[in-house]
Amino acid sequence: MTAPRTGRLFAASLALMAMTAACGLKSESVDSLKTPAGGVPAATGTGTTSTGTTGAVGTVPGATGTGTTPTGTIAGGSTTTGTTSTGGSTGTGATTTGGTTTAGGGAKPATGASCGTPSGGDTTGITSSTINIGLHAPLTGTGTPFPNSSFQKGAGVFWQQPGHTVCGRKIQVEFKDDTYTPAGARSVCSDMAKRDFFVVGGGGTDQIQACATDPDIQRAQVPYLSAGVTDNGLSGLQNYFAVSLTYKQQGGLVLKNAQQQGIANPSPSNQNSDNISGKKATWAIVTANSPNFAGARDGMAAALKSAGIPYKIYNVSQQGNYQPAATQFGQQLALNGFKTIFVDAAPGYFVFMTKGYYNAHAGSNANWVGPGVTYTEVTVAQYICASPQISGHAYFLSPAPGLDHATDDFKKAYNNSYDDIEWALWGLSETLWTLMKDASANLTRENFIASSEHAQIPASVYPPVDFAHNGGHFGGTGAWVQRVNCNKAEPNQNQPGTWDTVGNNFLKL
Repeated sequence: MTAPRTGRLFAASLALMAMTAACGLKSESVDSLKTPAGGVPAATGTGTTSTGTTGAVGTVPGATGTGTTPTGTIAGGSTTTGTTSTGGSTGTGATTTGGTTTAGGGAKPATGASCGTPSGGDTTGITSSTINIGLHAPLTGTGTPFPNSSFQKGAGVFWQQPGHTVCGRKIQVEFKDDTYTPAGARSVCSDMAKRDFFVVGGGGTDQIQACATDPDIQRAQVPYLSAGVTDNGLSGLQNYFAVSLTYKQQGGLVLKNAQQQGIANPSPSNQNSDNISGKKATWAIVTANSPNFAGARDGMAAALKSAGIPYKIYNVSQQGNYQPAATQFGQQLALNGFKTIFVDAAPGYFVFMTKGYYNAHAGSNANWVGPGVTYTEVTVAQYICASPQISGHAYFLSPAPGLDHATDDFKKAYNNSYDDIEWALWGLSETLWTLMKDASANLTRENFIASSEHAQIPASVYPPVDFAHNGGHFGGTGAWVQRVNCNKAEPNQNQPGTWDTVGNNFLKL
């Protein structure tokens, strides 16, 4: 049996959180819950490229290091030499034979896709034998109650499996820590724009928004992809692609799941409704007060208003040490009598808020609901399960089902030692792979963008992705529902807390 990963072991006590459990998170992980985004205000526009310190660079086997890949065009039949200074590979040029790019004397076209020599556009990150892509996510920084090494470890695993190439080219992933701050994201993305074919946002709403709108990303029209989060400042970008539903789009599905679970019409609170005069609110809508969370708030409010369900909106600050405020706010929700609570804020805020709620109302059977990608991760489950009455009463959407639906090829690739983040990255990588193969006849940044705008990808780990019929840039069509279970542990964990898949299929938009 594989031993639990030391980076996720829990200490004996969470004094900071007034929690007790058999074992707990490291003290630095607990401290990280206090201040998300490093206390930096969330990005709301294109912003200015940061000159601050870049976070630590982590590489997976075969990953590109800190070197630079040539930005010139690979013309048909020409030879290009691309080098990387650390851990990279040297491409020896592409040779065209019957319209098929060959590399190293034996590469074959991807199944179902034509292969050609990239020409007439920007081929940054492309050699005859490799495609370099960038991935940023929080490895360090405050507000990150994750097994952060999973982003780094999981970055390249999908691409290391046999056959996961594009026209014979091996995919190399450059992972960079964005320190869970908008400034950190802009800094690392500005660097990756110069050497990676496209850039992927692995997590963090404010960080994804900051990277997508980074001046260097926009100036070079670097393709940028992420799971769906905010649409603030992103809906008009020609190089941005959301491969799952945005927060705003998920509002109707959150309500649909609540109706299926019988929790859509709880007893009234003692607070007046914001949308129906003379009625007491039955739902609380709790979101961070950043513009990047306005879509989540508006989407949920629109769904409830359409259904005639009264609600009360709360915008909460997650700057600075929010532990006391979040705990007190949770207590107030309990005293106000809210039994169905929609929430989309920093994971740490959610943790402290639930603890405050159950401290004030230990016998409550409140139900917590919200969009993905936010809380369906093992450490969040372990934290909130310090209040065991929450078990079975937290439902959150996700682009992927829970680990109880993990596929055999995924388990084999990870040698049966894996977690939720690695599973989500596997699903995201599947989508990226299909998009690259679709554009492989002429793999330039310009053609990748044009091809992706018309892409339709069948369901696999993620629900189907359909850019062609959704404006070309927001391709989500559905979401899975996951429910917290405090009565069992995930693989390689010794702390109870996991997320179970609800139902046998995803909810459709």
